[in-house]
Amino acid sequence: MAAGTDYREQTRQRRASVEEAARIVPPDHLGEPTPANPDPFFIAVVDKMLGLLPVEPSSDPSIITGVAASPGTAQGTAKVVRSLVEASKLQQGDIMVCEMTVPTWVPLFATVSAIVADSGGVLCHCAIVAREFGLPAVVGTHVGTHVLRDGMTVTVDGTRGIVRIDSH
Repeated sequence: MAAGTDYREQTRQRRASVEEAARIVPPDHLGEPTPANPDPFFIAVVDKMLGLLPVEPSSDPSIITGVAASPGTAQGTAKVVRSLVEASKLQQGDIMVCEMTVPTWVPLFATVSAIVADSGGVLCHCAIVAREFGLPAVVGTHVGTHVLRDGMTVTVDGTRGIVRIDSH
């Protein structure tokens, strides 16, 4: 309280607003989508390397599809990490679920058994570091941080670009 003013209700409302905004899944694009380019080279560069084209979503609600970024398979407990502030909840062997990674996140790769990222392609930071650490990674899921929740048991297949929800 500052000078007798109670801000608890205002704080509660603002926290609720932030939590509500965090649940919103933005559209893949705004306006008219770019027409498809049939050139195989263009498709390879844009889709596979840069991860700019959306991956075909799975019709199975227990499967999340993405770009196969680093080969291998790992099963573990999902932990959604949106910033380094939340990194302390990661335990040895967890599956890190994030929007993306940057160089300051590299130490986290030594703790986890696999990575799932909302954005990226095979040349993104997350994919390259996962390969360096020998960790399975699926990137470009667009929905990983929205669908997966802390405590879920998931299997990450970085060879096929699939994340399977084994238990809620």
